[in-house]
Amino acid sequence: MATDLDLVVLGGGCAGLSLALRLAEEPGQCRRVTVLESRQAYRHDRSWCFWRVGPHRYEPLVKRSWSRLVLRSAGRAVQVDCASTPYQLLEAGAFYDHAVQALAASDSVRLQTGMTVLEPPRPVQGGWRIETSAGGLTAAQVIDTRPPGPPQRGAALLWQSFLGEELICDRAVFDPGRVHLMDFANDLPGAVAFTYVLPLASDRALIETTLFDPQPHGPGDLARRHQQAVQRLCGGASSQVMRTEAGILPMGIAPPRAALGPGHCRAGLMSGAARPATGYAFQRIQRWADRCSAALRSGRGPVGHEPDPLLTRRMDRLFLDVLRCHPERGPELFIRLFGHTATPRVIRFLSDSSSFTDRAAVAASLPAGLFLRQLLRPAPRGAVQASAT
Repeated sequence: MATDLDLVVLGGGCAGLSLALRLAEEPGQCRRVTVLESRQAYRHDRSWCFWRVGPHRYEPLVKRSWSRLVLRSAGRAVQVDCASTPYQLLEAGAFYDHAVQALAASDSVRLQTGMTVLEPPRPVQGGWRIETSAGGLTAAQVIDTRPPGPPQRGAALLWQSFLGEELICDRAVFDPGRVHLMDFANDLPGAVAFTYVLPLASDRALIETTLFDPQPHGPGDLARRHQQAVQRLCGGASSQVMRTEAGILPMGIAPPRAALGPGHCRAGLMSGAARPATGYAFQRIQRWADRCSAALRSGRGPVGHEPDPLLTRRMDRLFLDVLRCHPERGPELFIRLFGHTATPRVIRFLSDSSSFTDRAAVAASLPAGLFLRQLLRPAPRGAVQASAT
């Protein structure tokens, strides 16, 4: 049976749009593509940050770059010089605008917003049938980038929950040349709590309150803590909120859900896009979009996210286990990671481009006894079993 489309992408977030942009540039054998997005319109709802470890396709969209970072706890501060691999900010609003304009001009890829998928795709002769709020359609292949449901305790080893506000103050209060990557607070038992500050100017910054916790937290849970952080960081200056953003990112998920059958594939944050130990996902999504679009263009079918190397997976799993069982040690661990390891090695490790010696240096920077005891500790009942093989 002939299908309406070669490919349907469910979800027009970062992963869905990144793949669609590749296919719009060079469709190859995948010339009839539709992206279905439930939002009626896009807005600037998040920010993506990463270290520039090499040239990338979104250089023109980068809002700011920084060559200095700081991590601070009650007992110590570490200054990080990353001039050779600057820390970059790409705003979602700019990315969405770029994608919408590029796809509107494409002859092969169409973006349909305001479209709700009513049920899971079901196999039919020659492909898949998708029921939507605007009717049914068929496609030879389906890539589902949507999360399976709301975040729940037990679905990840830890959840990274954050609430951020972009503020403009009535006077200069920020150092525009330095990012506060992690400004720790030790007043919340059971979680790792810190503030993240991206200075956009001397009087303007994106301030985010973040928790690493087995329990996911919505904006309401973080509001009071966030306001206290804003008051402290603004030093009494009055401020105006320009916009807000919030999210919950997985840190160490169970093995991704299996595909529904041939020609079906899953991708996105809950399907392997996010690095377990950090939550960073943007660069990983771009690498997946390169691989998947190449496979589709050549007629080989869609592919999911590549698993990390075995050693990286086991290191990430052990690190998350330690944070989950000993959250009070979190500030110390991150301070040691950046303070006792050469900066290029840390950044390569966090950016998925590390060598064996980089991983060894990272491991050597952390307290061996704590990690050895955790390694020998039996797994608690009911704990999520993130893949380590």
